[in-house]
Amino acid sequence: MANLTALLLAHRVKAGSSISQTGLLNSGARMMIYASDQVHFSIVKAADILGLGKESVRLLPADKDFCMEAKTLRAAVQNDLEAGLRPFCVVASAGTAATGAIDPLADLADVASEFNIWFHIDGAYGAPAAMTDKRRAMFAGLERADTVSLDPHKWLYTPVDCGCLLYRDAAAARQAFVTEADYVKIHEEAEIESFAFWDYGIELSRRFRALKVWLTLKYYGTQRIAAAISDDIAMAEYMAEQVESADDFELLAPVQLSICCFRYVPPKLRESADDAELNRLNERIMHRVQRGGRAYLSNAMLRGKFALRACIINFRTTRADIDLTLEIVRQAAKEIEAEN
Repeated sequence: MANLTALLLAHRVKAGSSISQTGLLNSGARMMIYASDQVHFSIVKAADILGLGKESVRLLPADKDFCMEAKTLRAAVQNDLEAGLRPFCVVASAGTAATGAIDPLADLADVASEFNIWFHIDGAYGAPAAMTDKRRAMFAGLERADTVSLDPHKWLYTPVDCGCLLYRDAAAARQAFVTEADYVKIHEEAEIESFAFWDYGIELSRRFRALKVWLTLKYYGTQRIAAAISDDIAMAEYMAEQVESADDFELLAPVQLSICCFRYVPPKLRESADDAELNRLNERIMHRVQRGGRAYLSNAMLRGKFALRACIINFRTTRADIDLTLEIVRQAAKEIEAEN
């Protein structure tokens, strides 16, 4: 919902105020959104829901670290302009879902500014890591976004569901969403009492989701939360170290935040096995680990390689948990090999 709301606002601002009255049929040339091929699928889904069409999302190939490159973005925008299309939004990732990659936000902000394009940052998972001393520099440019989406139920440790969208310009948001009706007319005089969330987003009736965010911040404070995030990152780094030092694992992506993507590679197959064979093996390993109930790993497909994905966003995770998880993977692999 946060990304959908952000794209709706970006489209209304860049298409012009008349779009709300005349609709998409009279909006002219196709309007384009730009993101890396690692962006969360909710961006493509939002473009579909908004009636822009999935073809309005230009998914650009990520670099070796799974980040979007500014030069690739600039070239894509220029090509679309020459083709008569209308670029209107850049979506940068502050922590991708698959690997936790952080796009070069400042460089992408420069491109967005150069072409007068809305700059949205999907920070649903990773943005809270900007609070940590070790990772803060990686988020340079976050402050230049027009909108930032957050999921406090991910890395602010609040219960689901809890999403958030931050606006740079609240007036632009209100202009895009406000709809007058007698039965929701506000008669309060004080600004704080007259504020209505339905004037700044899609939902009318809505739960008090902000309460759990406020309580978490009030009780623990930002320093304690930042420390917990730092610990999670340290656990992912430790896991990557264990993977790289083992002869039966392969690290498939650099650890930028708290996601570690790897795969099991039997030493006897390290030189001879192809990706298709290893993909089948690791998919079976993942299913066995998940159904075993002792640990949980999800998956990611990284340039044709099936990855076992550990996303560490639990402040109780320890090194012992990491060691146990890797051992459970090994046990699952041995059981599969024995069956064969």
